Amino acid sequence: MALAFVILSFGIRLSAHAHPADQSEMRVRPQPHQLEIRLTFNILTLTRFTGIDTDGDMKISMAELTAAQPRIATYLNQHIHVEINRQKALLGSGVRFAPVWPEPEKTPPMSEVEYAARNVDVSFVQTIEGKVLEDFWLGFEIFEQTGPMQTIRGVFEQDGRIEEVPFSVQEPEYLYDTGFADDPFVQEAEKKQKAGLSSAPPGEEPPLRPAAMLASPSPDAAPAATMSSGPAVKLATPIDPTSTPTAPNTKRWWMIRAGVIAILLVIGRKLQLSARAKLISSRRRPRPN
Repeated sequence: MALAFVILSFGIRLSAHAHPADQSEMRVRPQPHQLEIRLTFNILTLTRFTGIDTDGDMKISMAELTAAQPRIATYLNQHIHVEINRQKALLGSGVRFAPVWPEPEKTPPMSEVEYAARNVDVSFVQTIEGKVLEDFWLGFEIFEQTGPMQTIRGVFEQDGRIEEVPFSVQEPEYLYDTGFADDPFVQEAEKKQKAGLSSAPPGEEPPLRPAAMLASPSPDAAPAATMSSGPAVKLATPIDPTSTPTAPNTKRWWMIRAGVIAILLVIGRKLQLSARAKLISSRRRPRPN
């Protein structure tokens, strides 16, 4: 009796740490002008989306898996619904597949018992032009093919914060509010970007880039201690030897004023993130018709 109890306890412990075949992963990284979604499925789940074993030998070779990539991408775009700023969109036209095991190019044809142990990352990148990413909605319609036991562990990463959201046949959709529309740091970067576009010479258009990249240092700049989603930093005005030195009191007052503004911006950003974290339960809504 005692031996049976030990065996049962050991089995429960192993199952608690095992990676079930019906569990998939999703990592989402929103930026002011970009939405990156990385989905991780095992090969067993991918075979439920589309046929991969084209020669019917009950094995999947790397050539067959590579040939199935366009069909997998099409299936995901058709069965994972996306809305960006309350407008229907796709997961993304650019998609990248990456097998998650050592030396995949040297992998021999895989038998069915290996399907559940081999994972593949499928990454989509969506660029948002003309307006910041205010919110986005994801709705999964894959559970009819995968079965009701399938779950997707969603991880949303933004501004150093991580939020986990499970998706299942009972809860297949989720609405995420980024807060970028009211973020003072993003707004400052947007103003600088618009100012740069308006100052471009006629007939010349500067290359567009996401607002989140405006704070990136130049190759000649000194390395900064931390580069987060803060406002772009301007270089100090060069000293003109013919100009009259500024009075010390004026400089001190300007430094105090700038410090107070920076503190208020940081406090406002923290309050905004705290309020956004409390809205988790209200973000789920039905899939649009």
